[in-house]
Amino acid sequence: MEATLIKLTDENYFSQEANQQYMSVSQFKAFGGCEAAALASLNGEWKEEESTALLVGSYFHSHFEGTLDRFKQEHPQIFTTKGELKANYRQANEMINCLETDEYFNQAYVGEREKIFTGELFGVPWKIKVDLLNLEDGYFIDLKSTRDFKEQKVEHDEEYEWVTFVERWGYLIQIAVYKEILRQNIGINDLEGFIIAVTKQKPPDKVILGFRPEDYEIGMNQVERNIERVLQVKNGLVKPTRCGKCAYCRSTKKLDRTFHYSEF
Repeated sequence: MEATLIKLTDENYFSQEANQQYMSVSQFKAFGGCEAAALASLNGEWKEEESTALLVGSYFHSHFEGTLDRFKQEHPQIFTTKGELKANYRQANEMINCLETDEYFNQAYVGEREKIFTGELFGVPWKIKVDLLNLEDGYFIDLKSTRDFKEQKVEHDEEYEWVTFVERWGYLIQIAVYKEILRQNIGINDLEGFIIAVTKQKPPDKVILGFRPEDYEIGMNQVERNIERVLQVKNGLVKPTRCGKCAYCRSTKKLDRTFHYSEF
């Protein structure tokens, strides 16, 4: 008999229990990076150190979630000894201001915020939390902060290629999963997804991105191709692969062989 899934709330959405019971876009992408680190994190054996880049993004998002005061209380490291915001977070305020002073953004970013939905994809329960949902006009929006909008060099099949920042960070997967889970809950087939992104540059850049039907197909195909492997690792059926490069792999590395200097 299958265990009853917990009812998700703002308080438990990111909990270990919720992550073990549900798949999410961030979890799926984590397993697509370093399987060993993703599994250790899921099991509570590893916690990634919060980098400045990650904290800036969280600061930015917490403002639009309406939780910035709590974020500040929980992260005293973002302040100087004089109690002033450090430069990176003053820049995050510039990013926020960049959007909030934009007329078109204010017209578009209207609707229900931080809505939680669950659904099923490929026989697996999923959870999503939508930044903004506007049912009246038939769209949803996800906010993103990024270093810049330049193409980025990534490793693929032991070679390197240049891809857009959307592809680099798996946003096609996210937009496709969100669209399908929302369809299951709301029953609207043609709900449109948008990404509003702002850069960490001085001054910040900003853009609204839309997607074609084939973009959603690309994202969903990526899920379909890899979900079986992700589940096998998550459920302990196969041994996770170590990337050998991330913080988790470095922290748990054991010397077990000798390399020639040209190999390393």
